[in-house]
Amino acid sequence: MSIFFGIDIGGTNTKAGIFDRNGDITAFVENPTPQSGGIEAIMALIGELFDFFELSPKDITAIGIGVPGPVDRNGVVYNPPNLHGWGEIDFKTLIANFLKYPTGKIAIGNDANYAGLAEYYFGNGARADPMVLLTLGTGIGGAVILNGEPMTGKDGFAAELGHIIIAPDGPRCGCGRKGCAEAFISHTGIVKTAWDILKKDKGSLLWGMIGGKFDELTPKVILEAANLGDPAAYKIINITARYLGMFLADLINIFNPERIVIGGGISQMGKQMFEPAKKIAQKQALKYLARSATIVRAKFYQKAGMIGAAVAAMKIAGLNANM
Repeated sequence: MSIFFGIDIGGTNTKAGIFDRNGDITAFVENPTPQSGGIEAIMALIGELFDFFELSPKDITAIGIGVPGPVDRNGVVYNPPNLHGWGEIDFKTLIANFLKYPTGKIAIGNDANYAGLAEYYFGNGARADPMVLLTLGTGIGGAVILNGEPMTGKDGFAAELGHIIIAPDGPRCGCGRKGCAEAFISHTGIVKTAWDILKKDKGSLLWGMIGGKFDELTPKVILEAANLGDPAAYKIINITARYLGMFLADLINIFNPERIVIGGGISQMGKQMFEPAKKIAQKQALKYLARSATIVRAKFYQKAGMIGAAVAAMKIAGLNANM
């Protein structure tokens, strides 16, 4: 019996699942990601996961591990921003030595690329080719799946889609440049837009909903206010939808995708944002490219990276034809 272990190491929580060859989850656990102790604490956590499932490495056909940061083709992880004290680490070799497990049975990759694999093979990507995945959360993650594989570029770092510039004079992004898509459409970007609007609209329902506290302002609260008919909330959503539509048009023009799949926490904002964004994308993209692109919301939410890690494990075990 083939057993695959998928692990998604997140900045806050780490998810792990046991999968069969059909991609079905047979066991699942979620633990807090250690916030101190660096790589040693992560290795200890992985050991604890094996103990939880009452498995030894020899019971596993292959292992896939997703990491929230740049990963090269050899499984070297470069300074993941949300994992403290990592630096540049040959993670695949560390895992192999720690588990006494062959490197050829270990897949290490970027979590967004793995989320793309999950949607492509088992989700709403529906094996469309090419497929673009966007994960809209604290930042913007991206994946481009071509012929069933993530497009990783020369060194393995491709598809930093959130850093496509959509407004050169826009706000500064966390990467240091101005006007990146991430500066407008991520959780951080939406909240900044909202705060700029609220400072000019003291009558908005949002003031009461957040108690006047910036830290309480979230996309979820903005959507709730819009559903109550608040004009300021509608304005925030419309501005975000316009930038999202322009961003989607750029992706259509660059990749000529058959399907764009949108996941992450911001995808929960619903049709108020996505329907206008899709119309703008269809209007702004080149017509002969726009007619081929379908834009859908993701099937998987919190477990996408873990499922994709298991898919990567299946692929290195040679199960492509069965998936």
